[in-house]
This record gives sequence, structure tokens and C-alpha cells, in this order.
Amino acid sequence: MKFAHIEMLFLIWVLPALLLAYLYGWRKRRSILKAFSAARTLAGIIPAGMATRRRWGALLVLVASVLVVAAMAGPQYGFQWQKIERRGVEIIIALDCSRSMLATDIQPNRLDRAKREIYDLLNMLEGDRVGLTAFSGSAFLQCPLTIDYQAFYLFLEVLTPDYLPVGGTDLSAALRTAQEAFDPQATSQKAIILITDGENTGPDDPLKIAQEIQKAGIKLFCIGVGSGDGVPIPASEGGFKKDASGRIILSRLDESLLTRMALATGGSYVRSVAGDMDLDTIYRDQIRAHMDATTVAGGRKQVWADRYQWPLALAVLLLFIVRWIPLVKKPLALVLLPLAVLAIQAPAQAGPLQEGYNAYQKGDYKQALKKFIDGQLKDPDNPEILYDIGNAYYKSGDYAAAKEHYSQALPKAPPELKPKLLYNLGNSAFRQKQLQEAVKNYEAALKLTPQDKQAEENLAFVKQQMQQEKQKNQQQQQNQSDESQHSQSDQQQNQQPPKDQQNKQDQGAGQNGQQKKPDQQPPPPQYGSEMDQQKQQGQATQPEQQARQNQTASAGGQQDQKRSDEQPAGAQMLNRLKDQPGRAMMPNYRKRQVDKDW
Repeated sequence: MKFAHIEMLFLIWVLPALLLAYLYGWRKRRSILKAFSAARTLAGIIPAGMATRRRWGALLVLVASVLVVAAMAGPQYGFQWQKIERRGVEIIIALDCSRSMLATDIQPNRLDRAKREIYDLLNMLEGDRVGLTAFSGSAFLQCPLTIDYQAFYLFLEVLTPDYLPVGGTDLSAALRTAQEAFDPQATSQKAIILITDGENTGPDDPLKIAQEIQKAGIKLFCIGVGSGDGVPIPASEGGFKKDASGRIILSRLDESLLTRMALATGGSYVRSVAGDMDLDTIYRDQIRAHMDATTVAGGRKQVWADRYQWPLALAVLLLFIVRWIPLVKKPLALVLLPLAVLAIQAPAQAGPLQEGYNAYQKGDYKQALKKFIDGQLKDPDNPEILYDIGNAYYKSGDYAAAKEHYSQALPKAPPELKPKLLYNLGNSAFRQKQLQEAVKNYEAALKLTPQDKQAEENLAFVKQQMQQEKQKNQQQQQNQSDESQHSQSDQQQNQQPPKDQQNKQDQGAGQNGQQKKPDQQPPPPQYGSEMDQQKQQGQATQPEQQARQNQTASAGGQQDQKRSDEQPAGAQMLNRLKDQPGRAMMPNYRKRQVDKDW
């Protein structure tokens, strides 16, 4: 015999406290009875045998408590050998850990939201081997391919921009490292999920690397995080990152490159909307549906039989006996009647609704939808069943059907269900690009539950989308108006002036030593042209040289001061290694300066 949760046996220390409570109760009852009546008259007041029945009841409660603790510890007795086999594909997740991933346009920030989405993906995996590659200006294998998803999560949690030694976004290095992480001897199909928010800053062309991994039979799925218009990058010392002239740097998403990379391998590109990276859709509809799963692990394991039912059933029986021990004598039939009723009750069997719920939790939304519809036959107007069917349709991608079932359930729904229905109606309307209707539903949900932060965030996002579309339409109208005005002015300017007037203009221009046209403006100044020329020629500008000299002198002084404060005379001591998952596998990169370190 063994225990599955042996730590639960520590609850046995509750029993002495329970015994002390009984002892205190007995003494308190005795003192109250003595104050109430004399000892000679108590025998006529108290029924015979009451004290004995109380003691037996307390003893049975203590024994039942011991049995409950034993049942919670999970006793297991007897085992059998079970053949196990895991079938799946190999997936490498390449996560961008550059400093721009700390931008808060996606709450709480881009990197933390990506970690949460990856953790949700781990809960959906069905025996697939998964690995993790972290990259910025360099890339390394953070977690090799494994089916131990809890260990993978530990490696994922420690990733921060300060964890990597070089800034930037080298997509080529990320793809190479991910490709090298696959087992060349494995026969299962392979996929790379690339999550990034910035343009490529590496020296190589990532499109060529994508073509190479396509020849190796690997599919690439790219997820773009952030805005193509650009967002400011948080700096490590506070504020936002700035260039040499003091202007705030904006990180922009290169969607065109990511799309071409994904399509070159037969994969797809997904743009993250409000932090929703659709990892579940990529895994379910593209990886699992179109990639062949093979055996990634097999063998035998001991499966112990759970026997917690034995002590638990005995404890319940003892508690029933305690409950029906009469303080005074009663007919035996009244005592045994509850036990007889309990014995003839049959266990309830799970119906189609429960089966649909179980299938929904496993991610099999088609099976869940079928079971929910089967369960609806007995109660077709039940709003909770309509709500479940709408959720199954929504997860299957049929947003119109989901919206229809939510609308049918709303008039009959209880008060606690209406906010959920309104929130889901808002999501369905947004998926169908019905922004005004989505705003209406979100506002209705917030009226019922003002503390719903997620509905509030979605409402703000949809309003922002409507404002952007409105500004875009106004800009298009303005551009059309400007084009019509430019065409009229060009027609007027194309009319040549008289010949003598033109000669006078030419003579005047010759006297001044320059020729000037009224409709020609000087070209706009190019920002930093001299500094850019010096950088292209490999020369450092004068401000950069002076800054580097000052930085070197300051760093040298700080290092000397630190050594003099920390190290006593005649002693040398190394700092303790930081115990972080993945550090042992991280290559020994040296920090280097890069132009785009975000």
C-alpha cells in the first residue's frame, strides 16, 4: 500500500484539538448541571444512559475524522502495468525578449501577455514535444524539446530583456537556433512558432533562412505583436528610449517580412489583436489538423488502484450512526430508516451535457457542440444550454451562429448570466466587424457589472478602432480633395506666360545669379545626414567619440571603486551564480554594442 498525497497525513494533528474540545464540553456541562440541581435530583432529571451515548458519539466522530484524513491522503493498493504511448509533433516556440516587448500597449505588457498565451497553449498540448528559444540580438535554446510541460513553464517564466546579453531583434539567429533544436532522427513533423514585435535588426536576410527550413520540412507560424504605426520603447533607467538627437524611438512591426517568411514555409501569419495571439487556433486548426502526429514516447508504467473509497465510506457510515444515535431510547426502525434510503439510491450517470462540458474543456469543440445540441432536446429553451452552444460555436469560428444563440438566451437568462451573454455578444459582433453593436453590448454588460475590467478594456479598444477608422476615412476624403486642388493648380501653371514677360523673368534670374521657379520649393532637410555618412564610412561622430570616452572613464572609476569596497586586501572572491533555469545552456556571449538595441 502507498499514499498518493502522503502530506495530508499531517492533518492528523487536528484530532488532539478535537479531543480537547470534547473534554472541555463535558466539564462545562457537568458544572452547569451541578449549578442547576443537587446531585440527588439529577438522576431523576437526566434520562438513563445519556452520558454513555454522548461518549460513544464523540468516539465515533474521532474515528471518522481519522478515516477522513486517511482518505484525503489517497491510499492506493494493488497495481497493474499499463502500456503508454504519446503521439504528437515537435514544436519550438521562439519568443522575442527584446526591450520593446515591455511596451504596455498590450496589458500588462507584451512579454507577459505572450507568456500567458504560451501557458494556455501548454494546457492544450496532446502529447507534443515542445521547446523554447529566446532571442533578441542573439538567440539560444532556453528549453530543449520535452513533454514535461511544468519544466517548460519554469524556463519560460524567468525570461526578461535583461536575461539576454545583446539587444536588438535578430530573426535569422532565432530561426537557426530553433532549427538546430529539432531532433534530426525524429520522424514526427516539425513546426516553429515565432512571436516578435519588431523589425529585423540582424545582418542576415531571415527570408533566406525561412526558405532553408522549408527545405528541411519545417513549417513556420509567425505572430506579430504590437502596432505597425510604432510605439515608444521603455528604457531601463525609466522613461522612453531616445536616439542621439533626443527624439523618442518608435518600434514598428514589419508585417510584410513576417508574412513572406511564414508563407515561404507553408505556415501562416497572425496579427495579435489586444493581446489575443490565437495560439489555440494555430495549434488546433493548422498544426494538429494538417500535420501528422507520430509516436514521440512510449513504454509501460505502474498504475496503482485508488482505494480512498474504503476509509471514506466507513467514515460516512460512522457519521450517520452518530447522527442517529438517540439520546433517549427510540424504535430501531427509525434509526435504520436513513441508512436504508441511502443504500437504495443509485448513482447518477453523466448525461450529454456533462459529456459536452468535458469535451469543451479538452478543446474538442465540435464534439462539445454535438453533445450540447443532444442535451438541448430535453430543454430547448434553457438559457444556460443556449449559452453553452453559443460558446461552442464561437470557439469553432462560427460567430454568426454564436451570436444567434446568445441573443436567444438573453431574454430568459437569470441575472447572473446576462453580463456573460452581453460580453460574448460584444466579442461576436467585433469578430464580425460590427463595431457599433459591439460597443452597445459591452456598455450594457458594464451597466450590470461595472467592476468587469475585461469588458472595460474591450470597450476602450473597440472605440479606439472606430476612431481610427473614422480618421482614416477623413484622411482619404482630404487626400481626394487635395488631389483635385493640385490638378486645378497644375492646369493653371501649365499655361505659358507671354514671351517678353518670360524673357524678363529670365534676365532677372540671371542678374541674381540663380534661377527660381515660383512652384518649386527647396527639398526638406535630411535629418542627421552628416552623422549617417560618418557611420556608413565606419567613423564615429564627434559627440559619439566624446560620449564613449566619458562612459569608459566613468565605468573604470565605478569598477575600481566597487573592487575597493567589496574585496578586502589580499583576497579574491567570485560572486555566487544566479540559480535560474536555462543559464547552464546559455552560450557564453559577450555583451556588444548594437545600433538598434531594442
